[in-house]
Parts: sequence; structure tokens; C-alpha cells
Amino acid sequence: MPEHGPLPSTEFAVELDGVDIPGFLEVKLPTQETDEQDYREGDDPKHSKKLFGDVHYTPLVLARGAEEDNERLDDWRKAVANGDAEEARKNIAVIIQDKAGESALRFEFTNAWIRKYEPPALNAQAGGGPEAIAVETYTVEFEEMERKNV
Repeated sequence: MPEHGPLPSTEFAVELDGVDIPGFLEVKLPTQETDEQDYREGDDPKHSKKLFGDVHYTPLVLARGAEEDNERLDDWRKAVANGDAEEARKNIAVIIQDKAGESALRFEFTNAWIRKYEPPALNAQAGGGPEAIAVETYTVEFEEMERKNV
């Protein structure tokens, strides 16, 4: 029987065109905001009505441990930089998993492309240890976001 309650924020997966891409440490899901417009006709009372307009999203931000084997993301980034419109736009999904590791909630992003790539910041004085890892960050734009229960 499935457990009820909030999902953990530490269990998630990322897919690029349906293929699981492991190694993501952090995902910042976008905020959705809808424009508002004031509307009033000439014979309306002195207050306006609120109408909704266009929907806007902040970018999706993905942080991943830097690895030698990062070909899919690197090829995607290069396609955008080279202006290859056919290869630059991908579908990406972020799947939040329950405590048992089963998919529970899915966010799908259509026609996504990498707007910004940040290579790892390196610091030899950081103290080392297993927690001192090189992290790459990808800022991703997209056309539409859909939230689905799995």
C-alpha cells in the first residue's frame, strides 16, 4: 500500500528525450507565473476586473557532478552553441520518487534547450574529502511545463 504524505526532495531522476541521465545533485524546478491585465468598460463601476494573460516560466536549473562520461549533455550544449535547431531542442523530464524509489510525480518540459552552462568552480583550499566535488550547472529554457501524477 502506498505511503501518503509529502514526497522527499532528495529522491529524483532526470530524463533527456526519455533516457535517464544519472548524477544530478540538485534541480531547481521553474516557477510559473501568469500575466494579469486590468479591464474596465466605460459604463463599469470605478473598479477594474482582473483578466489573466500569457504564462511565463523561470528557467529549469540542473546541477550535476562533473564526469568524464557526459556525452549526451555535452552534445546537447554544443548543438545549441552551434545553432543546430534540430538537435538543440529536446524534451526533458524531472521525476520525483517516493520513499520506495517509485516514480510519483513527473514534470515534463517540451522543446528545451540549454541557455547557460557553468563549468565547475575549482578550489584547492576547499578542504577536500568526498563532499568536495566538481559541479556543472545547466540553465534550461523550454516552451511548456506539464505536471503529471505517475
